[in-house]
Amino acid sequence: MEEKIDFIHIKNEKIFTVFHIPDKTDVKKAFVFLHPFAEEKLWSHRVYVSFARELASQGYYVARFDFRGHGDSDGDFVDSTFEKHVEDIDAVINHLKVKFQIMDISLFGLRLGASLATAYASSKDEIRNLILWDPVLNGERYMQEILRSNLAAQMALKGKVEITRDDLVEQMKSGSPINIEGYLLTYDYYNQLSGLDLLRLDHKKSINCLINQIVRNPKQPQNKAYAEFIEQFSVKSELVKSHEEQFWKEIKTFYQSAENLNSSTLSWMHDLK
Repeated sequence: MEEKIDFIHIKNEKIFTVFHIPDKTDVKKAFVFLHPFAEEKLWSHRVYVSFARELASQGYYVARFDFRGHGDSDGDFVDSTFEKHVEDIDAVINHLKVKFQIMDISLFGLRLGASLATAYASSKDEIRNLILWDPVLNGERYMQEILRSNLAAQMALKGKVEITRDDLVEQMKSGSPINIEGYLLTYDYYNQLSGLDLLRLDHKKSINCLINQIVRNPKQPQNKAYAEFIEQFSVKSELVKSHEEQFWKEIKTFYQSAENLNSSTLSWMHDLK
């Protein structure tokens, strides 16, 4: 396997991308990795790298990239929008087609990255497969969780909550971004992500979709919303559970690789062939 760093140019900005290139493969197929939101991207980074290398060892091309305003790509987080994310995905996919002559494209994502992958695939005809690890189905509920992190930071620093969630939203509406674990969040971006509702999107029955529900307790039941959601895709789609810690958060265990997720995901991919 070879790994190449490239910068994809878009509107006078550059998207930092790592391409994982398999040694030998008879069929050219690629996965584009979409990372999760803010700090979740940071904590899940190593798991993403490990899974990308595992896919490359199985003969797949993989493109890992940072959305503009994130990681090593150009731009500032405060300027992030859903439309920019779509443009970035378009640019990476086009790069795979032009540089590597790959037309068989699939998407992978964790948490909000999985949500973005699903929303993108619902409006495009070229996506073959979706691999979704613990996808966020309802953006509004998720963004309320994000606001709670600001409240938790207030409690830790000041011993009390001085600015409520409603106050934070009003602050954004007035044009002042709020601080979420060091990331400046605008109302436009907050509102766009809050509007994501995967259960209400029109999904393509031609897409094969794997939802991998991450559970800390193996006895935890299947997520009913996930079970409803998976029915909107092809007959080869499946909902499975994998026992893992919540590695997208700051936890005591260093997560080199999510072995159970990797194994169950690769098993589903093998069954597709």
